[in-house]
Amino acid sequence: MGNKNFIKMNTAQIKQRIHEYIDYADERFLRLVYSMVESEHAETSFFTVPDEEMVKRAEKSLHSIDNGHTRSIHAFKKDIDTWKKKRAMQ
Repeated sequence: MGNKNFIKMNTAQIKQRIHEYIDYADERFLRLVYSMVESEHAETSFFTVPDEEMVKRAEKSLHSIDNGHTRSIHAFKKDIDTWKKKRAMQ
C-alpha cells in the first residue's frame, strides 16, 4: 500500500489494516509496535495529569522529605541503573 492510498483511508480503515498486520506479524514486529504504543501511552499519560494532581504529588513529596524519607545520591543512581537495565531487557 503506497502513501497515496494511506492518505485516502479513514480511521476505521487504518485500524482494520493495522489489525490485519498484527494478526500475521512476527515477534520482532509485535515488540516494536508494543514499545511504540507503550512509549506513546507513557508520554500522553504524563502530560494529561491535571495541574491539581501535580501539585498534590509535589506536596506529598515535600511532606515525605520533611519526614526524613530520603536516600543518598548513590542509592538513587543505583536505582536508575537498575531501571535502565530492566528497560533494555524488555
